[in-house]
This record gives sequence, C-alpha cells and structure tokens, in this order.
Amino acid sequence: MRILAAAFAVCVLAGAARGQDSGSDHWDARLTAVTGEVVVHPAGGGDEVAGAADMPLEEGDRVTTSADSTAEISLDGQSLISLRENSDFLLENTQKSASVFSLSLGSLLAKIEKLGSRSMSVRSPTSVAAVRGTEFGVDVEGDDSHVGVFDEGRVEVQGVSGGTEVLTPNQETSVARGQAPARAVPLRRFAARRALMRAHIRRLSVVRRNWRAMPPAQRRAARAQALKRQRQRRLNRLRRMRQGQTPENRRRRQGRPNQPRRKRKNRKE
Repeated sequence: MRILAAAFAVCVLAGAARGQDSGSDHWDARLTAVTGEVVVHPAGGGDEVAGAADMPLEEGDRVTTSADSTAEISLDGQSLISLRENSDFLLENTQKSASVFSLSLGSLLAKIEKLGSRSMSVRSPTSVAAVRGTEFGVDVEGDDSHVGVFDEGRVEVQGVSGGTEVLTPNQETSVARGQAPARAVPLRRFAARRALMRAHIRRLSVVRRNWRAMPPAQRRAARAQALKRQRQRRLNRLRRMRQGQTPENRRRRQGRPNQPRRKRKNRKE
C-alpha cells in the first residue's frame, strides 16, 4: 500500500508540474508600449479593447494601429516586434516550436533572438518569410509585400504562388500578387529605416532589463484584469459621448461663455 501511495503521489506531483509549465511551450507575448490609437481584437471574437502597455497577448489576438500610432510586442522579453501606423497584425500561432504571425496591412520591424531548432514565420497576403534569429522588416502595400534583412540574420521568402528567395544581411526582395519573389537586391526600400532599427535594438535592451517572467496563472489573471479595465474605460467613454460630455463638446462650451441678455428698449409712441 505504501508503495502504491508513493507512486500515486509522484504522479500527482508530476502532473502538477506539467500543469504549471503548460504555458512554457508558447511565447509570452505582451504589448510593451503603445502610442496613439492601438486596438486589440481578442481571440474568440470578444469585444475589442484599446491596447495598453504590459497587456498579455494570446494566440489568435489581432493588434491594429491607426494613423500616427505604433505598438510594440515582446516575446519572452528577448525578441521585439514594432508595428508602425496603419498596421494589422495577427498572432496566428504562438507555439515556440513553429510560431506563425501575420501582417495583412502596414509594416513592422523585428529583432528576433536566435531560435535554434525552433521556427518562426511571418505571413503576408503574397509571401511567407521564414525567420532564423534576424533583424528584419516587412511591408504590405497594396498587392505587394516587401521583406528586408538588416545587419544580422537570414530570411527565406516564399511566394504564396510559388518560388523562393533567400535574403542575407543588407538584402531585400518584393513579392507581387501571383508572382514569385523578386531577385534579392541590396537594401533600398529598407535602407532609410536603419536608424529606426538601431533605435529598435536599443529599445529591446531596455525591455530585456525590465522584463519580469510570469507563471501561466499570473499571466492569465493579468490579461483578464487588463481586458476588463480597458473594456470599462471604453464603456465610460461611450457613456460620456451619449451624454455629450466629449472633450470636444467641453472645449466648445468653455470657448462660448454665456452672453448677457440685452434689454429691449421701449419704443416711444
């Protein structure tokens, strides 16, 4: 009986340990900074909420940025993805062994840690970029996608309609709808973003210093709190709009003080 009890206890403890580590095979993705109007569309079709710094993201979440807006997403505090304005980004699969992200509109810059045997790809409407620990950028503009590698790494770009082009440091390619990737050329489109990439790398150093790991349970609780808080803010904003208490209306009222009523003069008969 004692042997059976001991074996049962070992199984229970092992199961508990597996449960505690169940999130370790997925990236701990979080918004680390937002500017302007950034919206998170939660996986499963819940109400959209405004993005906020430190908000945990889950597989299936979609992040969009409006004009003059940016969002920054970190993976485990070791990799960093920056979305520029007017972008639409989907965390399609966050498994570390074979992660997939999608950019259907806009542009991004990314600094990804060395992945070893793991794989990561970034999809666009016309291409799939397979990443291996790289500094790279992706643009989606109309029917064309553009991929560029900066000073480090290697990216294999496949056209959705076929064809493959391998990019090494300081090279880029373009993929038109229905076409294979163009021949790799020295950076032209992405050359103007070298300064942005350098700033991006410096920013990653700050994120790494400030990153605090979260156990899965704590991460789920932090995400639930963040979504609840942002939804409440959205409801409060809608309520104020219905009541006419928007910032524009308040400024308008403050700019038009009540004028004293003029007394009417009696006409002489």
